[in-house]
Amino acid sequence: MNVVSSFFGKLGKFWQTTLNSRLLRFTILLFISQIVLIIWFYNQLPPEIPLFFSRPWGESWLSPTSSIFILPLFSLITFLTNYFIALYFYQKKLILSQLLVIFTFIISLFSTVSLLKIISLVI
Repeated sequence: MNVVSSFFGKLGKFWQTTLNSRLLRFTILLFISQIVLIIWFYNQLPPEIPLFFSRPWGESWLSPTSSIFILPLFSLITFLTNYFIALYFYQKKLILSQLLVIFTFIISLFSTVSLLKIISLVI
C-alpha cells in the first residue's frame, strides 16, 4: 500500500509542474486532432497515400490508406513510453525527465504536421 501511495504522490508532483502540465495538454490535443483529422478525411483519401517520405521518390512512397493510422499510433506509443520513463526519473534526473516530456510534444507535433501534409497532398 505504501508503494502505491508513493507512486501517486510522485505522479501528482510530476503533473503539478507548469512545463509538464502544459505540454501534456498540448500533446493530448495534438493526438486527438490527429484522430479527428483521420476520421474526417478517411473516406476522401485515395486507396494509396504517400507515407514513406524517406524512400526514393515514386511508388516506394505509397502505402495503403489504412496505414495512415501509423502516425497517431506512433505518437501514442511515444507518449506513453516517454511519460512513464519521465515519471520514473522525475526525482532522480529532473533534466532527463523534462527532456522526455519536451521530445514527446515535438514528436507529436511532427506527426500532426506530417498527417496534415499527407492529407493536403492527396486531397
